[in-house]
Amino acid sequence: MPAPPELIDAEGRLTPLAIDVLAAITGVSPRLLAEARIRPAAANWLRAPWYLHRRGGGALTVGRTIWFTGNWFAAGGPGARGDGSPLSTWRWLRHLAHEAGHLPQAERHGPRLPGKARYVARFTLQYASRAVRFRRDVHDGTPLEIEADRGRWVLDRLTGAAPVTHPLMAAVLRGDHAAAVAWLHAHQADLRALHAAYPPQRQPARSSGRS
Repeated sequence: MPAPPELIDAEGRLTPLAIDVLAAITGVSPRLLAEARIRPAAANWLRAPWYLHRRGGGALTVGRTIWFTGNWFAAGGPGARGDGSPLSTWRWLRHLAHEAGHLPQAERHGPRLPGKARYVARFTLQYASRAVRFRRDVHDGTPLEIEADRGRWVLDRLTGAAPVTHPLMAAVLRGDHAAAVAWLHAHQADLRALHAAYPPQRQPARSSGRS
């Protein structure tokens, strides 16, 4: 099954609904979100990323492309996230809220091959630095990952313990763009407060997949 149509169109672009929600949640510019493309890992020659499907798989953002492991498009099997259920759509939105945070990082390094190489090298150095010092959260504790995780952290706290039934998520599941934008507009003060509180002294957010 393809990615949730409420969030991603048939060409792999974020829908206008997804762009407006993610822009408010992450602080990433609508322009960068509109330029992003979501693709399955099988469509790149390295088949990257290589996160285990049974552990939820994950995604990798390089340039303006977000590569998701195959389980995110699968209706069944280990770690399936493509069954079209409200829970799977929520998981997609939550993970996109994190991956969107990598788009400005990639933009800073440049969209061409040398820039992409510098970006990947910087990530690798940060992971390696934590690993050799036996730090916890080798992946999630790196500065670039913490910076990118703003959107997921804000979304988790905005929607609370029952996110699938939250009014914002209910509007997303209905594909009701106007209702989602109205809810975000009515809760601008809450969004500003959450953005101002990030990053807290915290353990990294538990992800529904790796990035």
